[in-house]
Amino acid sequence: MKTRHAATLIALCVVLAACSRSDSVFALSPMFKARTAAPESSVAECIASRWKSGTRELSRDTKDGSTRLRAETFFTGVTIGVRLRTVSGTTLVEYFERRIADPLYASMVRGCLKPD
Repeated sequence: MKTRHAATLIALCVVLAACSRSDSVFALSPMFKARTAAPESSVAECIASRWKSGTRELSRDTKDGSTRLRAETFFTGVTIGVRLRTVSGTTLVEYFERRIADPLYASMVRGCLKPD
């Protein structure tokens, strides 16, 4: 009986560890990718301005030649992110979600893909 309890406890620990992942939202596969002729900086500014009033903990950084925006959705606290890179003269936009978020945030990103 002790072996069964130990096995159950180990399984519970593995499940808890798997559910409490703390790695970056950018370690996941993107929910969608798109390219735009708009400059990386203007797309980043557009997304940041749209997310500013509708998210919490908005952050922006530059890493490995790309711009990254990360935030938490306002009501449900889902971690979302966007990575922007200039590739062959166009801006590659990758949108990430920790789990399914309100489609509003993805539509905000899509709305910034059209150059002014």
